[in-house]
Amino acid sequence: MKVSAVITEYNPFHFGHKYQLSKMRELSDAVMVIMSGPFVQRGDAAVTDKWTRAKSALENGADLVVELPVIYALNSAREFADGAVSILNSSRAVDILCFGSEYGDTELLAKSARLLENEPPEVSAKIKRLIGSGASYPSARAEAFKGYIPAELLSKPNDILALEYIRSLIRRSSSITPHAIKRIGAGYHDTVIQPFASATGIRKKIFEGDDISELLPGSDFDVYDLSALDYAVIARLRCMSAGELADINGVSEGMENRILNAALECSSISELAEAVKTKRYTMTRIRRVLLCALLNITKELAHSPTKYLRVLGMTAAGAEILRTIKQNSELTIITKTADYSEKDPVFAADIRAQDIFSLCGKNKKGNADYTTSPVIVK
Repeated sequence: MKVSAVITEYNPFHFGHKYQLSKMRELSDAVMVIMSGPFVQRGDAAVTDKWTRAKSALENGADLVVELPVIYALNSAREFADGAVSILNSSRAVDILCFGSEYGDTELLAKSARLLENEPPEVSAKIKRLIGSGASYPSARAEAFKGYIPAELLSKPNDILALEYIRSLIRRSSSITPHAIKRIGAGYHDTVIQPFASATGIRKKIFEGDDISELLPGSDFDVYDLSALDYAVIARLRCMSAGELADINGVSEGMENRILNAALECSSISELAEAVKTKRYTMTRIRRVLLCALLNITKELAHSPTKYLRVLGMTAAGAEILRTIKQNSELTIITKTADYSEKDPVFAADIRAQDIFSLCGKNKKGNADYTTSPVIVK
């Protein structure tokens, strides 16, 4: 059985995602999805729970949905991509890694990824110089690689991740083949509503209380809102020392002091992120740091390997993929949370993340990981 895979967030699942899954089914016999759980890479809570998002994917072309551990989901593009690729590669069940791309040229992306992975010395020197002048790493890298890589590849969100996926495959000498699927419809940050609306535009309408029924394949879900954690984040920071915060993933160059000082003046996550933001520290990075602090995701934990595959849902073909993984891989397959008894700090972070995420929804109770079964779609 030929299997294609995609790394995603489905925040929320929309028609663009359905189109992508349909293109993947043209390439393979079955489709595997590795999806962020409660929190997403932009430093926010997902708009709804992971099982609802998994169900939407399974009803619209996916066969197996597994959870991307929160230590990777709340990380930089490089670590987000590398964590997901490491799991897919270790599964020994995936033939093709698909990804959305604004550029849509797999060969050019692969060539650019090889160049990034073997950075010319003069480019490295220029990046260092630009960062020393106060530029953020993404902007410094884009400037330094002018003339080497098309600027669009280093500025568009999907292409940035595509490059990191391919780089991770290169580092592992993986047999998985990368395949770009050109993005159609609205751009990543586009809030203009059209048939293939972006997740950004849809989220905007959700939080404005507008009707989104025509924008999603399935739109009946409870909405989760990160603002419910405003006081929790502030309280957590006010209880931390500078040394403790410096150990949190994403914190560097004295950022801990800026955050702790702002936490004494601010009363919300958005206000705090705005106060800490500089040319070097982007809003997204700061928001991830704040959530990592809340979840106690340290630098060491954030770079830990994953030994398990957490199943959120499957079809009959998905169950066949799992059988292949069980036969060929050393990953432990988790379909029932209570059955995983190993003392695993990565898994403990996932449980912690879900329990805290529950506070963002209508039902504030914890233990959802222990009381919710994987979604089965026939």
